[in-house]
Amino acid sequence: MNPLFFGHSKSPLYGVYHKPESTSNKNEGVLLMPPFGQEYMRSHRALRQLAMMLAKKGIPVLRFDYRGTGDSAGDLYDANPKQWVLDAHTAVEELKETAGVNSVCLVALRMSGVIACEVVKTRRDISTVILWDTVTSGENYLNELRHDIANHPENAQSNFIDTEGTLHYNGFALSTEFQSQLSEMNLLTQGPPDDAETIYLVSAETDQTRQLRSLWDNKHSFTYKHIDTQGDWNYVDANGSILLPQQIIQYIVGRFNFQEAA
Repeated sequence: MNPLFFGHSKSPLYGVYHKPESTSNKNEGVLLMPPFGQEYMRSHRALRQLAMMLAKKGIPVLRFDYRGTGDSAGDLYDANPKQWVLDAHTAVEELKETAGVNSVCLVALRMSGVIACEVVKTRRDISTVILWDTVTSGENYLNELRHDIANHPENAQSNFIDTEGTLHYNGFALSTEFQSQLSEMNLLTQGPPDDAETIYLVSAETDQTRQLRSLWDNKHSFTYKHIDTQGDWNYVDANGSILLPQQIIQYIVGRFNFQEAA
């Protein structure tokens, strides 16, 4: 693993590059796009393990933090989804340059799925988009948080909406501008990417996941896969528990079938 900073020198992004441990005949890298907030912490080990397993199979991988999150520059309150789309573009270019590949697979967890679908709209170097427990729209994601705030008053000290409309959840604050931009991102009003294979992985089927499947299922480049496993990404306990859904990790790794180069 090689930690690095990349992008603009005044607001660098933090990433970890996993160099392939063998040589493959695939001219492709994988960009892991993390979820937000508590979900980021819950998923960190799973994404790290996924990156290491892919690297062992000869696939170069880059994990990164959006600006205002993790070890990247900036403050979350000043960040917004449109900036995160630009950050993902920057990460794609960094992976291509570092690994010397021409195409990239995006693996996007939860909220990052709507970010990934914005990124692929303007690129022709994205081979595959894997949407892992992706929210079907930014508004639906925000409604999940609002619903939890309304139904769990015992958590009001950390989960609340203040007088300015800022949404506070598990210690992370989403400004009204952030919420407004995120609400504009909606997979239910668009089809899957035209020039990339799209795989929608869900750990638990809901009305929303079934709705997206029904809208996208007639596209030849779309695959829907339900893998019944852990998926409570926002759960918080006193031990800071993590999620490690091995079935989904193994499925993603298994998608990269190739022969080692001679």
